[in-house]
Amino acid sequence: MRSFWRGIKTSLVFVLLVPLLSGCWDRLDPENMAFIVAIGVDPGPQNDYLFTFAIAAPKSINVSSGGGGQSSGGSEKKILSLYTVESANIATAIQTSQSFIARKLTLIHSKVFIFGETIARKGIMPILSEVVRNREFRRTMYVLTSHGKAETFIKNIMPTTETDISLWFELELDPNDMGSVIPRNPRFHDFIMDIENVGSGAITIQTAPRIDVRQNKAGFPEPVGTSGSEASQPFSGNQNAGKIHRAGETPVEFFGTAVYKSSKLAGFLKGSETRILNMLRGDFLKTSWDFSDPADTKLNLTIDMKAQRQIKMKVTRTNDSVKVSFHASMEGDLISVQTNVDYTKPENEKKLEKSIEKQIREQSIELLRKTLHEWQTDCYHINNRVKTTFSTQKEWDEFQWDKRIKDIEFDVDINFKMRRYGDQVGPAMEGDEIQ
Repeated sequence: MRSFWRGIKTSLVFVLLVPLLSGCWDRLDPENMAFIVAIGVDPGPQNDYLFTFAIAAPKSINVSSGGGGQSSGGSEKKILSLYTVESANIATAIQTSQSFIARKLTLIHSKVFIFGETIARKGIMPILSEVVRNREFRRTMYVLTSHGKAETFIKNIMPTTETDISLWFELELDPNDMGSVIPRNPRFHDFIMDIENVGSGAITIQTAPRIDVRQNKAGFPEPVGTSGSEASQPFSGNQNAGKIHRAGETPVEFFGTAVYKSSKLAGFLKGSETRILNMLRGDFLKTSWDFSDPADTKLNLTIDMKAQRQIKMKVTRTNDSVKVSFHASMEGDLISVQTNVDYTKPENEKKLEKSIEKQIREQSIELLRKTLHEWQTDCYHINNRVKTTFSTQKEWDEFQWDKRIKDIEFDVDINFKMRRYGDQVGPAMEGDEIQ
C-alpha cells in the first residue's frame, strides 16, 4: 500500500512538471522582429485605406543614401524603413507586408498613430474599432492628426539629433518640453475615452510635413501692411503646424491641437489657442507666454507662466440651460521686455497684471466660442459635471447633450500675480539714459 501511494505521488510530480517543459517552440527572438514605431492612415482608392508603416531600422544598418536621419559627419544614416500598403484594415495590411518584410512585424513598440487630414474629416471610427481590439496596440501611444497626407508626414521624419527613433518621438512629444503648445494628454487611451463619451471633444497633436524645409526653400514671409519699426510684433504661438516661420532642421512640425467632434475632425487650434485649452482643461503646468506690452502694444513681453492652482470649473443647470464658470489662478516671472518701463514699481506692476488678465480672458472667451458654439464640441469635459445633475441615465440620455453644447453660457475669471523679474530687477538701459 505504501508503494502504491509513493507511485501516485511520483506520477503527480511528473504531471505538474510537464507544463514547465514546454520548450521554446513559440519563442520570438527580438533579433528576428521588425518593430513598427509609426502607423499612418489615409483614404484608399477603393473604399479602403492606405496604411503607411515606419519600421525602426536595426542599429547595424548604415546606408550612404536614402532618408530617415543624418549622422554628424554628414552621411545619412537610415533609422527608419518606410512603406505603404493598400488594405481594408491594419491586420490584413500587416499580413500582406510579410510577403516582402523578412522579419516578424509587431506593433508592441508603436509610438505614434497618425491620421491624415482627409480621413480625419471623413470619420475614423472604422479604424478605431480595430485598434481597440488589437492586443498589440498600447494605449500609451500618441495620436497625431496631420495636415495633408499621413504618408507624406511619415516620409519626412528625418531626425538630425537622435539615432534612436523611439527616443526621438518621446522627446519631441514630451508636453513638458513643448511648453503647452501641444495637448498635455494626447495618448490613445484619453482619445478613445473622449470619442466614446457623448458630446466630448477628443483632441490630438496637430502635425504637418515641411517639404519646403526639406528642399531648403523655406523662407520668411514679407510683412503685410505696416512694416519696419511701426509694425506690431507677431506672437510666436499664433501659428499652426506646417506654417511656423523657420528654416532648417527636421522637416516635420508638432504644434497646436486637432479637435474632433465625435469621430470626425472639427478643426485645428493654433499653439496659442492650445495653451488656453490646456489651462481650461486643468492640464496647464508651465510655459513661456508672450503678451502685448501695455506700455507699447506694438511690442511683446514674455512671461514664464505657471498655474498657481489648477482651473476651477463651476457648472450650473437650470432646466435645459447650462452655464459654466472658469476661474484660473496664474503666476509668472518677467523674462523678456523691450520697453524701458520699470515694472517693479507697484503702479506699473498692477497695470501689467491687469493687462495680462485681460488678454488671457479675451483669448479664453474666443476659444470657448469657437469650440462650443461654432464647432459644437466639448473639449473641457463639461458633460461630466452636467451629468451629475441628473438622477438616472435615462434622464441624461433624453437631455441630448450633444445638441445642447451650442447653447452653453460661459464666463472666465482670470487672476494673475507677478512673482519675480529675473536676475536684473530693473529694465536694461543705456548709460546715457541713466544719467
